[in-house]
Amino acid sequence: MSDEQNFWRRCSNCKKEIGWGAEYHVCNVSTCNRKRTGVVFCSVDCWDAHLGAARHRTAWSEERVAPKKP
Repeated sequence: MSDEQNFWRRCSNCKKEIGWGAEYHVCNVSTCNRKRTGVVFCSVDCWDAHLGAARHRTAWSEERVAPKKP
């Protein structure tokens, strides 16, 4: 059995798989996008759901692309 994942990471909100090389979203707020925090979202809707708990004053979603499979 292989330890290699078929996806890059899971969405921090809905836990949907974010594939290698797929587009994903991060919060622009520094406390959310730190490497240690690692909050990523599969869609703008999942990012938007995060705002209620995070209570940011001003925030937006930044689109990024997951790394290619290593």
